[in-house]
Amino acid sequence: MSHLEKCVICGGPFSPLKWSGVRCEVCNQTWHKRCYNIHTVDISEPQSLVLNEQSSSEVGSSEEEYVPDSASDSDSSFDNRSEILSINRKRVQISEVSTSQSASKKRRFHQEDSVEGDRLRSSEAAGSLSEDELRKRRFEKSDATSNEGNAHNECMIDSSNARPEDLSKSSLSLRNRNYCYICGKLQTKFTRHLKTHEKKYADVAQVLSLPKKSKKRLEMLAKLRNKGNHDHNSEVLASGIGTLKPKRTSKKNYKEKDYIHCIYCQALYLRRDLWRHVRKCSSKPGKANSEGYDRRVLSLASMNESALCQQVSPGVWKLLAVMKDDDITSTVRSDFSILQLAQSLFNKHGQDPTKFDYIRQRLRECGRLLLVLRKEFSINTFEDAVRPGNFDVVIKAVKKVSGYDGEKNCYSTPSLALKLGHSLQKLNDILHCRALMAQDSTLIKSTQSFKTLYSTKWSEFISHTALSTLNERHFNKPSTLPFTEDVQCLHRHLEKITDQALKDFEEHSSPKSYSELCKVTMAKVILFNRRRGGEVSKMTLCGFQERDSSALHKDIAFGLTKFERHLCQHFSRVELRGKRGRKVAVLLSPDMVNAITRLTEKRADCGVLAENPFLFARPKCLTPYRGQDCLRLYAAECGAKNPELLRSTQLRKHVATLSQILNLKNHELDQVANFLGHDIRVHREYYRLPEATTQLAKISKLLIAMEKGSLKNLQGKSLEEIEIEGEVAFKLRIRPF
Repeated sequence: MSHLEKCVICGGPFSPLKWSGVRCEVCNQTWHKRCYNIHTVDISEPQSLVLNEQSSSEVGSSEEEYVPDSASDSDSSFDNRSEILSINRKRVQISEVSTSQSASKKRRFHQEDSVEGDRLRSSEAAGSLSEDELRKRRFEKSDATSNEGNAHNECMIDSSNARPEDLSKSSLSLRNRNYCYICGKLQTKFTRHLKTHEKKYADVAQVLSLPKKSKKRLEMLAKLRNKGNHDHNSEVLASGIGTLKPKRTSKKNYKEKDYIHCIYCQALYLRRDLWRHVRKCSSKPGKANSEGYDRRVLSLASMNESALCQQVSPGVWKLLAVMKDDDITSTVRSDFSILQLAQSLFNKHGQDPTKFDYIRQRLRECGRLLLVLRKEFSINTFEDAVRPGNFDVVIKAVKKVSGYDGEKNCYSTPSLALKLGHSLQKLNDILHCRALMAQDSTLIKSTQSFKTLYSTKWSEFISHTALSTLNERHFNKPSTLPFTEDVQCLHRHLEKITDQALKDFEEHSSPKSYSELCKVTMAKVILFNRRRGGEVSKMTLCGFQERDSSALHKDIAFGLTKFERHLCQHFSRVELRGKRGRKVAVLLSPDMVNAITRLTEKRADCGVLAENPFLFARPKCLTPYRGQDCLRLYAAECGAKNPELLRSTQLRKHVATLSQILNLKNHELDQVANFLGHDIRVHREYYRLPEATTQLAKISKLLIAMEKGSLKNLQGKSLEEIEIEGEVAFKLRIRPF
């Protein structure tokens, strides 16, 4: 409308910066929107709707009874007229912002509304739309205009389906609003608002006392803004109702779960962009600048926002923070029973950092089970799972996670089914103890009933089939002993790599040369001692430095040969913790000691952290190198015929089998078994000649003698003393193929 036109009611002009109006398409009269709303028609009074054709043209005499775009009473009854009048009223939503930028947006909104109104009126005249459709379209147009005018730098949160608003058209003043952390109100002039709290709060007074535009003042103001926005966002996320205040706007629409707070400055960012912000976050402490810290920032942020994780110890918090941030980890963090299981395992194994991977594995197994229970059976917590009525559901979930095949009656992962059974027992015990302390009689009965069901039915449904599957997989397995030629080939290759790696390390001490020398030295120690890879990996720097280097006792040396005394002086012995807490020994040759000594001297120069307690430590990390990975790497490079057999387990069986061939005495076998880290019972049951070889070479002689009827001639002989090779050879030559 032109600014020369005037309102019919008040006679005032129309200014595009302050006013907006409506026009009647029948009489071409104009009204201010405010004046038009004052003189709306009340459809509950029939006498005000009695209009004729003359009143529609003589607006000045009866303008309070006239409604624009109204229909004549000669066309329809009163009921139809009242319904049409309620549909055809214009609905205009104008944002009261007096800036020129907002005024231009208003004009655009009015134009769009006018075009939409013309389209609807033409459709109405043609009879192409029903009255309900017209009403629906006008309401949608009115709501869209209102939302566009009130858009600002916030994301709308709905408890059912949270979607941020379109922030691309919001004004600068609206985007710069922040929440006060003291009063919780949304403020445009945040610094000026803080002056109202200056006398009561010391931190506000400290900020305002700093010089204006100084770096320190700007940083502290940013922290106060983030603090208020964080408090508001946390309340919105907890209740599921309200608006989020992100740090940066986005042109795309994102859901509430796509945002996360920075653990340092507490500002709200998109999850996908958090790593980029953390790299340059001014609130990040200096110790967080180590390499690899940014890769864990999303997990740390997720842990920081988990309310349940605040109820566990800091050690468990650190253990969970490095887990992969996926649905399974999110499930682990959201269930209090799993967190209590993590606390229980940490209390038991927390002193051994090498057991942290084992703890995380147990937790992820429970998380996988609970995730299936939530998705397919609507059981959200393990507290609900241990109810007696849900025992069948738990059985189905365990079978699904373990890959149960109903047709073949076997599991694709039988060990997982057995592990889940142990974890369920532990979780049930934790819940039972919690119920006893809380005197919750209902939960006490549930846990007791679940324990009874588990002890009675678990073997029938799960463990028996899982154990049968495991045993069947060991049938007809080929011999896995390595050949002596392959072991010698690997030994020569390691010697060659060690010489080159030591030379490179002495010339230039870098993380790369350190890594190469460290891995080849570990592989040599495993190969020479036939130790488990995990045991050598867990060797500590303190254990190596405190090794026993005292001279051989004279009384003991008197009973040894000259060669044995020389060996005692040649090798160094380091004790470490083995399987089941046993004390096991590692023998180190002089060249191994020399290489390890060089590594320990240059640890700091090569980026090894002082907090890393392991002897074969990784640079810029708190974990050691994996012994099995090192041995596998060099076994593949050495050119052996069967490199897949050059593993620590097969090498241990190799030395035990050769000791059996040597026909060692019982006390000598005890010494070998003790050095390998197990008792004589395990040594005789597992670390022996292959069962197939024993039956083919030894027992078959006895069976042939019984078949020939010559058993009486073998009386008093052992299996090794039985000689019937000639007869066997004769039968083999004449046996047809």
